[in-house]
Amino acid sequence: MTNKPWGGYNWYKGNFHSVIQVNTDLPIYIDRAVDLAAHEGYPGHHVYNSLLEKNLVRDRGWMEFSVYALFSPQSLIAEGTANFGRDVAFPTKIERMKFEKEVLFPAAGIDASRADEYYAVQDLMKDLNYAVNEAARRLINGQIDENAAAHWLQKYTVAEPARAQQRVKFIQRYRGYVINYNLGEEMVKRYIEKRSGADPEKRWSEFGKLLASPRLPSGLTD
Repeated sequence: MTNKPWGGYNWYKGNFHSVIQVNTDLPIYIDRAVDLAAHEGYPGHHVYNSLLEKNLVRDRGWMEFSVYALFSPQSLIAEGTANFGRDVAFPTKIERMKFEKEVLFPAAGIDASRADEYYAVQDLMKDLNYAVNEAARRLINGQIDENAAAHWLQKYTVAEPARAQQRVKFIQRYRGYVINYNLGEEMVKRYIEKRSGADPEKRWSEFGKLLASPRLPSGLTD
């Protein structure tokens, strides 16, 4: 896909079937391979929607859950679990980096000798994600225009101009939805880790329970 404000999208079609699209307007870096697969597919959006259909619609007959209101509290759960799905699939950074250096880097024809440096930079840049929320707040409130928002993102998230402009287009279309990604991931992470600790099997169990049940964001603070 091209000319979209998002990087990837899961269109859940029902009957345990999804169509996943990837936007190729901008270069897709190596670290996004696992991100996209986990977020849009497994154990992210596809699994979330499939479990809701199975447990709530089919097993309990709650037909209201066959409809997903995108601009609703449910999306914080959906995006938060999709983002945290990376850490469920690869419980430790070492496991993920080993897989990427031994499998993905060679498949893409990329030299993995400086992968550790690359991911150290990515970790630092992740701390800048909340600047996106502030850019969205200012743009939506009319305090800045789209050009100023793009410059804000370039300055405070170290985004290249084209990527900053794409993010502004996302904000213009989806508005405050952006908080579902970083705040949602943080809330889901705290919720799951509080119940599972460092036990990978327990993490999968608690993650599955969260995906398969009707929840509101307020329930993540229990």
